[in-house]
Amino acid sequence: EDAYKTQIRIDDEPANLDILDTAGQAEFTAMRDQYMRAGEGFIISYSITDRRSFHEAREFKQLIHRVRRTVDTPVVLVGNKSDLVHLRQVSTDEGRGLAREFSCPFFETSAALRHYIDDVFIALVRQIRQRDKEAVLALERKNRKHASSVSDVFLERSDFFAAHLDTRPSSKSLHLTVHSHLHAAIPEQALH
Repeated sequence: EDAYKTQIRIDDEPANLDILDTAGQAEFTAMRDQYMRAGEGFIISYSITDRRSFHEAREFKQLIHRVRRTVDTPVVLVGNKSDLVHLRQVSTDEGRGLAREFSCPFFETSAALRHYIDDVFIALVRQIRQRDKEAVLALERKNRKHASSVSDVFLERSDFFAAHLDTRPSSKSLHLTVHSHLHAAIPEQALH
C-alpha cells in the first residue's frame, strides 16, 4: 500500500487529503479495519477490463458498511482504465447501476491519461463536507430541541407568594428562564 498527502482547493476552500492506496491489499484484516474506521471517505475502484474486480467492488462496499456500522460513509465508485475500451469487460451501465445501488457518484477514469481523476477527489471531498454539515445541523437541532425542552416559563402569581410568605406583593410577576443552546465543535469521532 502507498500513502500520499496533498492539499487542494475545492469550492474555494482548502482540502487536505491523506490518501491510502491499498491496491487490493485488503486481506490484512486488522490493518484494513483500522484504515476503514479512520477514513472519512472511500474511492472504490475496479478495472473496466476485469469483471472480477467489479464484483470485488461490491464486496468492498459491504465490508466498509460492516466495519464502520453506518451507511452514510462517503463513497465514490470508479471504473478505471477507460482508455482500454477495446478490452472492456464491464459496461458503463453496469458501473452506473452499482453506483445507484451504493447511492454514490460514479466515474469512469483513466489513471494512465489522468482523465477525470481530479473529479473523483472533488466529488468525494464534497460528499465529506456535506455529511459534516448535516452532522453539525443535526447537533444544532438536537441542542435547540434540548434547550426548548429544558426551558421553563414560569408565571407565578403574587397570590401564591402571599399565601406562603404572609406578604402580598403589589403586582403579579412573570419570570422567564430560558437556557440558550450552545454551539459546540463536533469531535472528529462524532462524525463517524
